[in-house]
Amino acid sequence: MSTISTSKRTVIGGADNFWLFDEKLGFDVTHPSSPDSALIYPRLTLQTSKSPVTLAPQKTAVVVIDMQNLFLSSAMGREKGPGLVAEKALLEKCIPAARKAKIRILWLTWGISEEGLRTVPPMFFRNFGLTFQPESDNSAESTSIPEQKWRPQKGGIGKSVGKVTLEDGTSIDGGRLLMKDQWNTGLYGGLASAFEAGVKLTPADARFHKETHSGFWGGNIEFAKHIHREGLKTLLFAGVNTDQCVLATMQDAAQQGYDTIMLKDACGTVSPQFAQDMVEFNAHKAFGFQSSCDSFLYGAGHIETSAAKSEL
Repeated sequence: MSTISTSKRTVIGGADNFWLFDEKLGFDVTHPSSPDSALIYPRLTLQTSKSPVTLAPQKTAVVVIDMQNLFLSSAMGREKGPGLVAEKALLEKCIPAARKAKIRILWLTWGISEEGLRTVPPMFFRNFGLTFQPESDNSAESTSIPEQKWRPQKGGIGKSVGKVTLEDGTSIDGGRLLMKDQWNTGLYGGLASAFEAGVKLTPADARFHKETHSGFWGGNIEFAKHIHREGLKTLLFAGVNTDQCVLATMQDAAQQGYDTIMLKDACGTVSPQFAQDMVEFNAHKAFGFQSSCDSFLYGAGHIETSAAKSEL
């Protein structure tokens, strides 16, 4: 339904799941029991790329995706790039904002189980077991038979990574690629410490493993079960790669009725820039909203705790 309530706010959505829209105040995604219910407190207003969005911290989580050693550590050959830029934004702005606002953080990473290894789709074995060799003529319109661009490489999903050398010179076992409870699937650097501190808070952080791009599919969907069980409504997304696992999980969340907000400076990808741009565009055009860690940090410092505005 889309109607005008007595307070002149437009109701966006249906009877069981709706937002409230005001031309001056933007979108209210606090999810009261009815459009005419009293305002929910505390409430945090986040400036997004198109309008302000007001959310309820107790119904909100930050979802950090795939910020793990495999994709970020120099021991795995990762150079400085978008992933480490996203890590910096998380540690310096996003995580402090979440802590200040008492918003939980859900850490979602690859972590395949032995049982799950039997059903992981072939495309993932290709993506992590073969390398792609680009060539000059790879157009779909080409009439010549293309040279094979995929080349097998050593290792792959479930195979041993072998010994890796950390930045401090320590040599450790990298574990089996993408498997649960291995070094390569562990949270990276200061993010691991942030998680360990977060599990002691209320509401507590939680860690989840996935076996495909999205946390809503595959053999392990404890992440999806958790957010439903906890009554969460609004999800702020961060992590890598923006156009792959972040997009897949964010899109699935939107399709299942969750409010989705992309924190663009906490998302990174090794894909070309147009891939990042596409996700940022669709984050506010198709799936929900697009914002930043700076806006989140500001909003966390100006939370309304009652009808009279106050700050935490």
